[in-house]
Amino acid sequence: MKRLVVSMITAMMVVSACGNSETDEMEMGNHDELAPLEVQLNVPEQAEVGEEVQFESIVTQGESLVDDADEVVYEVWLEGQKEASEMIEATDQEDNHYTLTHSFEEDGIYHVQTHVTARGLHTMPTSQIKIGEVKQTDEAAVHKEEDKEHAHEESHDHHHQHADVEIDMEKTDHTVVFSIQVDDEVLENGVVTIEMIPQEGNQHIWLDTDEIGEGKYELKETDDYSGQYDAIIHIEREEDHLHEHIEVTLDF
Repeated sequence: MKRLVVSMITAMMVVSACGNSETDEMEMGNHDELAPLEVQLNVPEQAEVGEEVQFESIVTQGESLVDDADEVVYEVWLEGQKEASEMIEATDQEDNHYTLTHSFEEDGIYHVQTHVTARGLHTMPTSQIKIGEVKQTDEAAVHKEEDKEHAHEESHDHHHQHADVEIDMEKTDHTVVFSIQVDDEVLENGVVTIEMIPQEGNQHIWLDTDEIGEGKYELKETDDYSGQYDAIIHIEREEDHLHEHIEVTLDF
């Protein structure tokens, strides 16, 4: 009889241990799913005109190595010329390392921003590189801009974990209206930009919207677009440092 009791207690301990193990694994899995997307952007500090350099994005989520990113695109622009930026998709991948080899044609300070979309999340850290001879006035301007970017990124990381965004889209013959709520309140005083990527191409199209009241943002002059686009809705608001990215599909 004593042997039976001991055997039953031992079996119960084994089952309990297995149950705890499974619970721990489930909790770890849930933790990874809720963890933010992290990107380590590696860019050389300096190079010469015409020299080939490598940009690298190392992508993780919690303890998980993200080797299944939907998109990794590098945006490159000369200091003060953001509107003329160049979007270049990463050309090589090894595990969770996404790289691009690039060269520059003129002196100056360049900003390099990686746009990483993976597992329903989006993040875009920025670095910079000096090419050839750089003026001291350009250096001062860059340091000022970097301080602003770091403050913005920190506030974005904090807010991204809490914001609950809901978007309804209404399409007419010439416009698309986005009705946006953040944490159950209509979005007022926001800046909403649409990043569109044709499903049969790599060129990114950036479009601004106009706020028309009651949390509605209108995208005009859509007659130039046809077919289906993968899109990212960039939502920003300076007053509370809101910065969110929502993936949608747009049909024209």
